[in-house]
Amino acid sequence: RVPGPMLLGKVGDRVTVNFRNDLPEETTVHWHGLRVHAAHDGSNVSQMAIQPGETYTYEFTLTDAGTFWFHPHLTADEQIERGLYAAIVVRGDDEIPADTERMLVLDDVKVESTGKLSETITGLDLMVGRQGNVLLVNGEKLPTLTAPAGGRERWRLLNTANGTFFNVTLPGHTLRVIGWDGGLLPEPYEVDSLVIAPGERYDVLVELAGTEGDTLELQTLYYDRGHELPDLGARPIATITLAAPPESPAPALPARWGEITPLPITADTPRRTFTLSEEEAEGPDDEPRFFINKRAWPDVDPLVVGSDALEIWEVTNDATMDHPFHLHGTFFQVLDQPHLGWKDTVNIPQKSTVRFAVDFDNPGLWMYHCHILEHTERGMMGVLQVGE
Repeated sequence: RVPGPMLLGKVGDRVTVNFRNDLPEETTVHWHGLRVHAAHDGSNVSQMAIQPGETYTYEFTLTDAGTFWFHPHLTADEQIERGLYAAIVVRGDDEIPADTERMLVLDDVKVESTGKLSETITGLDLMVGRQGNVLLVNGEKLPTLTAPAGGRERWRLLNTANGTFFNVTLPGHTLRVIGWDGGLLPEPYEVDSLVIAPGERYDVLVELAGTEGDTLELQTLYYDRGHELPDLGARPIATITLAAPPESPAPALPARWGEITPLPITADTPRRTFTLSEEEAEGPDDEPRFFINKRAWPDVDPLVVGSDALEIWEVTNDATMDHPFHLHGTFFQVLDQPHLGWKDTVNIPQKSTVRFAVDFDNPGLWMYHCHILEHTERGMMGVLQVGE
C-alpha cells in the first residue's frame, strides 16, 4: 500500500512494532515527530542499520496527541520516493468535534508515459528535490472525496514529498488552522491558503459551503521556493462532491484549544547559530552538496547540550532556495511570529533567518537536517548529543 497502513493510537498507549526488512538493501524506521527513546528513533546514529532479512523491535509510549508519520532514514530520497511512508494519528482527551475527519497525505511522483516510476534523476532533481509530474492524495491521483454539504471537516494534512511544497487552498473557503506538528494550538487562525513544506503537518477545520450535488476542487497553488522554478498555476489535487447535509449540526467548537506554555527564554538564554548553504555541481558527473555551518554529513562533529538545557537556535538560510529544517527527539517553539505552537519541522525561507526555542528534555543521540530528502542525503544533516 502507498501510503502504508496508518497507525492510530491514544496518548499513553504502549507501542511495539516488530519490523522485518524484506528490502534488498539496509534500512531503518524513523518515527517522525514522536518523542521516543533515542535507541528507537531509527536515525543514522541512533541504531545500527537493519540489514536485508533482519528484524528489529521498536518500542515506545505515545506521549503527545497529534499527527505524525513514519519512514526510513537511510537512502531516504529513494525509499520514501518509492512509497515507504505512512501516517500516525495519536488522539488525546481534547478532540475537536467535526462531522468528518480525514487524513490527507500529500505527495508527488515522477512517472513515465508507461505509468512506471521514473528511474531518471536529473541535476535539477538533486538541486531542488525530486519534482513529480503526478500529484497524489493518499496515494491516488485526483481522488474524489464525498462530504456532507454544510458539514464541518477536520483535515490532517501531511506532506511526504521529497522536495515539493504544497500550497493548499479550497477556493471560496477559509482554512482554520487548529494544529501544527506537535498538536493543537492555543489559538487557531484562518488562512486562504496554507504552505506545507516536506515533513510538516497541519490540522485544519473547513466548513464546506454549498448544496448537495456541488463539486469543490482542492488545489495547490504556486509557491516560490527558489531557483526560479516555473509557476505552474493552480493545480487540482482532489475533488470534493457534496452529499446530503448532516442530520444534525456538529457540536459547538471549544472555548479553549491546546494548552501550551511559552518556553521561559530570557536575554541570558544560550543561543546557537546555524547557516545553511549549498554548492552546485561543478561538472556533469558531479552532484550538488549541501552544508550546515560549512560541514556536510557524515563529516560532522556532534553538538553537545546538557539534559533539560533550554536554548535558542538561530538558523540562517544563505541559499537561494527554501530549506525545511527538522529536529529529532523534541519539539520547539518558533519565535518572532504571531502564533504559539509546537513544531519539529519548520521552513527556513531563502536568504532569511528563523529563531526557535527548544528544551532538550530527551537524552541521547539525535539528528537535525533539511527535509528535502536529496539535500539530507547530500550533506545537510548534523548530529546532536543531549546529555552525557
